[in-house]
Amino acid sequence: MTGDRLARKVVLVTGGSRGIGAEIAVKAAAEGASVAVHYRDSAQGAQRTQRRALDLGVDADIFRADLSHGDQAVALVDQVLARFGRIDALVNNAGRTLVGPFLEITSTAWDEVIATDLSAAFHTTRAVLPSMLERGNGAIVNIASRLGQVGVHETAAYSAAKAGLIGLTRALATEFGPRGIRVNAVAPGVTITDMTADLVDSEEGKRRMAAMPLGRFGRADEVADAVIFLLSDDAALFVGQTLNPNSGGYMP
Repeated sequence: MTGDRLARKVVLVTGGSRGIGAEIAVKAAAEGASVAVHYRDSAQGAQRTQRRALDLGVDADIFRADLSHGDQAVALVDQVLARFGRIDALVNNAGRTLVGPFLEITSTAWDEVIATDLSAAFHTTRAVLPSMLERGNGAIVNIASRLGQVGVHETAAYSAAKAGLIGLTRALATEFGPRGIRVNAVAPGVTITDMTADLVDSEEGKRRMAAMPLGRFGRADEVADAVIFLLSDDAALFVGQTLNPNSGGYMP
């Protein structure tokens, strides 16, 4: 255990089997939280995250769902509530990317990205809010992206979904902040994970890195630090905000 900022809290992290989601779950565990690790396809990855959390001396379990389907999102929340008794914090991290010319995006591909990167957060948040409102407190963090803040070619579906997630964050913060629920977002720049490996090593990746004032991409654990801050009482005055761990790639 390295801290107690989330002691006695239950944190649900969607997309927790790898990358940023896995680091968020582990850092939440390191701050004393019990963690519910959601995954869609990679049970092995989720189990690795679970083991890392258990090794820190907290309770942890894994849950499978396809969050692009609202009924599965509701079932996920119900299962976590049955297992842990409460959900104090939700991190909407599950997502997928789509890179390619706009005119080549099929309507099916567009719908799949919007369903996973935006609508899933609607479903999970809608499912978790009633129990938070009953207690009068809770924290929700949506993982957006720098691409939702700036125009980057051939990322239309992903950028649109992440921009929508930032808008959703602000709307929910306004509606539920007065009732004790803090809703915020984190919008990373390029972050080194298995999902971005091809980009990081590409010529486009080198071009983007050269434009970063820090001259490097972020790590998943660094992004997770921003999320943990927003989940904790240290961020008591943060509502409807978007933190930008992006190496200076976007300065609002």
